[in-house]
Amino acid sequence: MGSDQNGPKIRCYAGDGDTVQAIDKDEAAARVRQALATSPPADTPSLTWIDVLSPTAEEAAFLRDRALIHPLAVEDCLRGRQRPKIDRYDNYSFLVVYTTQLNLDRERMALNEVHLFIGPTFFITVHDKVIPEVDELLAEWCEDPARFNDSGTVAHAVLDAITDNYFPVIEHFSDYLAKLEEGVFSGLAESSIEQALRFRRELVLLRRVLAPQRDVLSSFLRRDLPFVHPELIPYFQNVHDHILRVAEEIDTFRELVAGLMEVNSGNSANQLNRTMQTLTGWSIILMSMALIAGIYGMNFVFMPELRWRWGYLFALITMLVTGAALLRFFRKRGWL
Repeated sequence: MGSDQNGPKIRCYAGDGDTVQAIDKDEAAARVRQALATSPPADTPSLTWIDVLSPTAEEAAFLRDRALIHPLAVEDCLRGRQRPKIDRYDNYSFLVVYTTQLNLDRERMALNEVHLFIGPTFFITVHDKVIPEVDELLAEWCEDPARFNDSGTVAHAVLDAITDNYFPVIEHFSDYLAKLEEGVFSGLAESSIEQALRFRRELVLLRRVLAPQRDVLSSFLRRDLPFVHPELIPYFQNVHDHILRVAEEIDTFRELVAGLMEVNSGNSANQLNRTMQTLTGWSIILMSMALIAGIYGMNFVFMPELRWRWGYLFALITMLVTGAALLRFFRKRGWL
């Protein structure tokens, strides 16, 4: 049931509540055209699911010319990099949402764009990458045909699966943040600041997706989508609450990262001040000793202690005593 990049580009299934069977794309397109033309009621026990993987111009022509999907929506599917949104057309709605996947080897997060078309008796998914949530739901539908009887139920299942998949990412972010804290407080400043900057960038990317995606889910709660039964509203409310929770976690992580960066900057500043104090203390000690050596190094004829037998030893002792006194003074002050 799973799909891969080298598998069929378009998979089509039809169900009537009792059975689910694979159909060819021509029959699927005809079902979509019929649904758009006749506007069947939302409780019609028939559902057609079309899944399009890695769309090219050929798949775009199928959606636009044979399934009669609006050209602007098809263009968005091809171009990608769309902001999460919901657009309303005659007899169907077009959604853009994002899923997340973790690359544990690189400790990176990937965002995958998914386009959803919700009609009276059809549901279309379009995506560039393999989306495990879509494959799993298709497999469950084939095993249990009674699970999905209308497009609103499928829309909830897909959005719920996508939102639930954010939580493993949040757990990964939490563990990663703990590593950053350990690095900052253990003195690994340089590597920790680079990791913190990369981590903050991922948080910003995910937050930019979650904010408009939250608004998309709010559209389902306003009861203005004709293909969503009123009894589904509490379920969409639950998904909306989950995405709010994820957004709050992301905001908390961003604040913690900002705090860690401030702590790291403070540690760096303290370390710099400590280094400057050490250099300043030793500079004063050496300059004081050099001052004595410079005075006795002047080549004047009439100069006290110039021909004194113990003058050389006296100068050395004076320099050592002066240096030792300054060294003790700076150590008592905590500079050295």
